[in-house]
Amino acid sequence: MVYNPIAGSRSSLLAETLKSLEALGVQVALRETKGPGDGEILVKEALGQESYSAVVAAGGDGTINEVANGLLDAETPLGIIPLGTVNLLAMEMGLHKDPEQVARTLAFGPARPIHVGLVNERAFLLMVGTGFDGRVVAGVSSSLKKMIGKGAYAVAGLKEIFLNRPARLIVEADGAEYEAAWAVVSNSSYYGGKFALAPSANLLSPGFTVSLIPGKTGCDLLCGFWAVWRDRKAQKGWKQLNSVSRVTIKSYQEEPAQMDGDYFAPLPLTLTQATQPLDLIMPH
Repeated sequence: MVYNPIAGSRSSLLAETLKSLEALGVQVALRETKGPGDGEILVKEALGQESYSAVVAAGGDGTINEVANGLLDAETPLGIIPLGTVNLLAMEMGLHKDPEQVARTLAFGPARPIHVGLVNERAFLLMVGTGFDGRVVAGVSSSLKKMIGKGAYAVAGLKEIFLNRPARLIVEADGAEYEAAWAVVSNSSYYGGKFALAPSANLLSPGFTVSLIPGKTGCDLLCGFWAVWRDRKAQKGWKQLNSVSRVTIKSYQEEPAQMDGDYFAPLPLTLTQATQPLDLIMPH
């Protein structure tokens, strides 16, 4: 098990889940991350030394992403304990923050093959966003995030809306070109919480959903932000493209991008789907 000690504030969930796993007769080797990127390194080191029936990521979606990247070329399934601020993957799976359910899922749940996205050859499970949300994730205060959780993203979003001009993105999806101020390429339906931004996207089915939000002013982006927050996607000018297999995104100036809720890299980006699925341990 790869554990992020600073993920969210749910150390009790980890402790109780470990007790439940022990009661079920499951042996766990715990490895703690010390900084960004450690999850992938720890997984590769562990699998290089001995074999495991599963690798569990205990942390937020960012920690899970690192562990998943360490498992790309392995046949070992991935399990999760959702300790993060938002835990989108857990929502997607229907995995609740109940230690007994989490433990029984890890011990007895089926390992189902999920479709994994690749962005500049790095794996992502949930989504990649740039423009508005790329700037927000890159600029969110880590100390404020610890204090108020996902509310820190709302604060960063409002600062972005009122202090900066919207991005100008060029998005090519399966050969067709579009412009947007905010682009989200989804591999799963949820975004930022219980908001079904991409209801047609599904980890078990191939193809991305690409959401393109226009905006020339901060007011335009405020409307877009509110539409996502209130789960109202029929905003004027929005485009949503389904079952997309390849996406490239570039911009007229340097723009950051987020992957699975963490800062990833500046544009340009190329997104495709991995040829090999990843086995994810899910609730029955």
